[in-house]
Amino acid sequence: MTLPVTPDAETVLASCVATLRDVVLPEVESDWGRYSAELCVASIEYALGLLGEDRNETRRRGLAQAIEGVAADVRASGGTAWIAALEGSSPFVIAGKLLVAGQNDPGPLAERVRASLHPVLHAQLDAELTAGLPLFAAFAKNMSR
Repeated sequence: MTLPVTPDAETVLASCVATLRDVVLPEVESDWGRYSAELCVASIEYALGLLGEDRNETRRRGLAQAIEGVAADVRASGGTAWIAALEGSSPFVIAGKLLVAGQNDPGPLAERVRASLHPVLHAQLDAELTAGLPLFAAFAKNMSR
């Protein structure tokens, strides 16, 4: 006897989204019930997006590469605050310190650091905002009622 193959989490969550959207939501009578169900749909859709790649790890790697691209210039500057900014527990901490160092010591190095880090950070923000749009849409839709 063999055991049936169990569905993967993505299939289960996608089925829940479809059931909530196509069956439950049309039957919900109260505004609060619809609001809650729409938020559940959006939350599950967001969770589905988390099942693929580890977005946090991908973002850490991308930011670490951008930091590595300016690290030699930062070290060569000889600036104590700049060099100290390269120390941190995560690329996000280091990026924050580097950007603050650039605000405190404007000039060509600060411009180079911003030119390297800002596009990476902005792209990461845009990607997360896009992933969270179903949640924002559910909130906005229900606020307008």
